[in-house]
Amino acid sequence: MPRVRHGVIWSRISGRPGKMGDLVLTGQETSFTYTREWLASGQPGFCLLGDGSIWGESSVTYPVSERIPVFPRLLSLIPGNNPRNLQRRHYLDLLRRQTGREPPPGMETEWQLMLLGGHGGIGHIDVFADDLTAQQWYRHQPPKAPPRSQSRNAQSELWRMIKHEVLDEATDFDPQIIEEALGPTPSVGGMIPKLLVSIDPDTKTPRFHPPDTPGERNVVLKIEPPEYTGLLDLEALCLQVHRDAGFTTPRWWRIDHGDLRLLAVERFDRRDGRPLPMESLFSVIATGDHHFRETADILLEELGGVIDRLGQIARLPADANEHLYRRFLMALLTGNGDLHLENLSLLGGLDDCRWAPVYDPAPMRAWPRHDLVSAIPFDASEYTDHGEFFIALGEHFGLSSQQTERCIEAALDATADYATRVMALKKVPKRQREQLQAIAQHERELLQQHLRE
Repeated sequence: MPRVRHGVIWSRISGRPGKMGDLVLTGQETSFTYTREWLASGQPGFCLLGDGSIWGESSVTYPVSERIPVFPRLLSLIPGNNPRNLQRRHYLDLLRRQTGREPPPGMETEWQLMLLGGHGGIGHIDVFADDLTAQQWYRHQPPKAPPRSQSRNAQSELWRMIKHEVLDEATDFDPQIIEEALGPTPSVGGMIPKLLVSIDPDTKTPRFHPPDTPGERNVVLKIEPPEYTGLLDLEALCLQVHRDAGFTTPRWWRIDHGDLRLLAVERFDRRDGRPLPMESLFSVIATGDHHFRETADILLEELGGVIDRLGQIARLPADANEHLYRRFLMALLTGNGDLHLENLSLLGGLDDCRWAPVYDPAPMRAWPRHDLVSAIPFDASEYTDHGEFFIALGEHFGLSSQQTERCIEAALDATADYATRVMALKKVPKRQREQLQAIAQHERELLQQHLRE
């Protein structure tokens, strides 16, 4: 008989910690039941389509599978099983010390990893094993800065850990000191190693602190692995290009520390010290469509309809579809074939839902193995080429031909000197710069050719 697992979800969205409800996982289904107090508060639920205003006292349910073994919104709280995921390695070390054995593969370990690090992460929900654990954790929030002597030792160990895990240097580090300095660092997904930390990015050598440390900036700290040399310079450029094009972007800082190359991106899921609801488009779609399991289960041209249906439940900006179309145009023209559903997120609850700022706009097509026009599949069989398809795509987002043309011209203007700016990044390998330059020029030519027809 499958084991029944239990957990709880809490939140600090009101400024004070409060229990949202109880979480249950069986072999076939997961369920979540709100507390009456949370329902009475009128605060946002744990995910948009699982909001308390929709479900009331009924349990929210979801059929789990090997690919999505928990509620889609909770997937981001389980560290991904990719080779350079710092959180996963760190959590597994903690589990080994706690249990005295090697954590076995399977759902039990994944569940334990979520309970261990599923709080203080992106968004407004915190997952714990039980209410007592939640209360104990909140008692130490926000964290206090450690004594300077202890901090110096911890910082040294942190740098050694990053060099060992990301640069593959044969350096030893003490995971116990790292745990004391950062705690179980919350999970954050993606292919590039990342840490959620607080830092002062204006110092010559950044010092790492736990998230939400008073007086420090909450950031997603990205660490460039050697197989993607130059990626963070390219991502910083793309953040600037999007900002210049009128998109909202977070603040960022490019930092070099010895052989380590870092990009600190300020978190935007906090306001006045309170967490904001944030949910990926992947999670929204998967919660609403139980047959959806991966990005390949939907076509790019179907996303406009998804946003229209979401707009029947949530209050979205009037230009929600146009914004999304513009994002895909910018991705096309900057060589970002990795704009998938996890890199598109919504902030807020049902009453104030809006697109999150641009994040992770890295132009991955600079690397041949990632040279894909779009991570989200599309059907261009009826078109001469994908340039013609992307022009026709505007109609699928409910835009008139005039609106579509305006969006395309704006994207072309915003990226007019993009190829030149790429070639000026001398720390990016020449091969990557030349490949990205060729791709950017080719995509411009395709759009311009069909725009004139």
